[in-house]
Amino acid sequence: MIKIIKGMKDYIPSDVFVYQYIEKKFRKIINSYSFNEVRFPILENSNLYNKNINKNNLLFKYMYSFNDKNNLNISLRPEGTMSCIRMYLENKLFNFYNFNKLWYIGPMFRYEKPQKGRLRQFYQIGLEIFGNIDTGSDLELILIINRLLKELNINNLFILEINSIGNLNDRIKYIKNLNILLNRNDYFIKKKKIKKLDFDLFKKLDKNNIDYINLMKNFPKITDFINDRSVYNFNYLCELLSKFNINFKINKNLFRGLDYYNDIVFEWKYKFWSSQNTICAGGRYDYLIKNLYDIYIPSVGLAIGLDRLALILKENNILSNLNKKIDIYIISYFNYKTISLGFNIVEDILNSDLYFLNIYHNYFKYTKLSKIIIKVLKLNCRLLIIIGKREFNKKVITIKDLYLNNQFSISVNKNIVNFISNLLKIN
Repeated sequence: MIKIIKGMKDYIPSDVFVYQYIEKKFRKIINSYSFNEVRFPILENSNLYNKNINKNNLLFKYMYSFNDKNNLNISLRPEGTMSCIRMYLENKLFNFYNFNKLWYIGPMFRYEKPQKGRLRQFYQIGLEIFGNIDTGSDLELILIINRLLKELNINNLFILEINSIGNLNDRIKYIKNLNILLNRNDYFIKKKKIKKLDFDLFKKLDKNNIDYINLMKNFPKITDFINDRSVYNFNYLCELLSKFNINFKINKNLFRGLDYYNDIVFEWKYKFWSSQNTICAGGRYDYLIKNLYDIYIPSVGLAIGLDRLALILKENNILSNLNKKIDIYIISYFNYKTISLGFNIVEDILNSDLYFLNIYHNYFKYTKLSKIIIKVLKLNCRLLIIIGKREFNKKVITIKDLYLNNQFSISVNKNIVNFISNLLKIN
């Protein structure tokens, strides 16, 4: 038997329901903020990523890259921001003032070691705001996620952490200073086999290593090196978050995993996981577009990890009482005439004012009728319609109101839709 590839996941109906539930909540919120949904390919030219990802970065090493039949090196997208930027510029969306706020949803791919909440094909929701240097853009993204977590009834399970990492020059000064300090710690350097520390390597060092912890206690933080403008923007954002009653924690050790971020960065962390606990993260990338296309468009964005978010909902039984509701269950598998009548009823209902009802038509026999009815009772279904041998011989259908425990025998010549409408008291 051929099995699923390592690091991939099958999404069975109960899984898909959770993802759809999150997406439905999110779509309602994001539409209220007037963001526009976009879609772009899973495959991109590898140069789109190679130009802006440090080769020491794990993301670069984990990319699925290969040559196609025309010998073009292409990659399965490892994240969405750079694809969204390419699409934004290539389609000249900057000419439309209302298309600067975009969002997308879909799979990303990284060849990582599979862990809890981390897959090689994983799903993200991404938000990007182009063309605004003001801190209001950072605030808007945070407000959106804060509202989503409230809608999902899990906001108390997370902590928002924020930091400012300054601009590129600030980070160069910071790393230079760290290298000077590290050169005075030969033991740690030899143990880690570090010749020179760069910003990416600094983020990858084992934060649980006791030598590292002791070493960093007396080390300066990046916040000691950032410029006055970055300090002002960060303090202003903190004031705004307090004004809107958003709980947050300043984490001076917080960095984003990609090199193109600057100034404000933020993450929502799940309180009850010790690792891999970030479910949403983002920040400003004011110079990324300039590096890619030599056009200065300040921007900010974030990504939500749907797999982790869905796992958290399941662990906390948030959706334990929610299932895809079936309003009417029809059993008609006795013969081809009863099956045809069953389909007629389905289509008549959906062509009427009752089109919003969810109907399950069982026209294939796989067990006894009595056992099917027992299963239907567990579905919290309102109406059960039976067209079996007795009904076929008497030219009737049986309608059971499972809520009121009533049963009706209706002639096949009667208007079934009107009867159902009256029964449910729907005008």
